[in-house]
Amino acid sequence: MTSKPLRTVLTVLMDILIVLAIGLTASLVVQFFGTLAAQGWGEAVIALTAWLKVPFGVEPIKTPYGGVFNVDIALTIGVLVLAEWMLSMVRSRE
Repeated sequence: MTSKPLRTVLTVLMDILIVLAIGLTASLVVQFFGTLAAQGWGEAVIALTAWLKVPFGVEPIKTPYGGVFNVDIALTIGVLVLAEWMLSMVRSRE
């Protein structure tokens, strides 16, 4: 027997995690290319997603495109996607 409200809550949480991961991915790409990060909209993307990043303490890596590869953001995306996957497993058992 499935619990419809619990399944709905899990689905909403999974959707939120994916949206956050997509936002962080956009920030990662913008920061990777320095010219994008210098644009007004690029600065806005970085500012909007800055609070989502978990500070793992790994130094960003300079890219040949004038930007940085922010390892903390990449790790945070991995954690969010892993959490979403685990929630999907729990939801499939409900």
